[in-house]
Amino acid sequence: MPRVKTDQEKHPEKYFTTPQGHIRDRIIINESPEIPREGIFLSLNGYPFLAKPGVEIDIPRPVRQMLDTRIKTEVIQGDDGKDHVRNIRRIGYILVKEGVNEPDVEVQGNGEGE
Repeated sequence: MPRVKTDQEKHPEKYFTTPQGHIRDRIIINESPEIPREGIFLSLNGYPFLAKPGVEIDIPRPVRQMLDTRIKTEVIQGDDGKDHVRNIRRIGYILVKEGVNEPDVEVQGNGEGE
């Protein structure tokens, strides 16, 4: 009887047990008074990454996705006197390029219907 694959074996992109083998995305951390110039340590499952504001860094996609879940809730009072709530990222970043470690797809032919 063949062995049944685990969910982790079927979908390794959903599990972060090591940085190796994951698609990497290039980001730039936004400068902010809350982030020191020396940088901020990002860590996922014990694997640290130092990201300096304004400097490009290639990080595994699960680490970038973790940044998307780091939010803070801000309450502001509108002109009408009512409180309005919004969620904003704790660590803002610019996505420069997705999949920087994936091989580029080569274009075949010259595009003239060969």
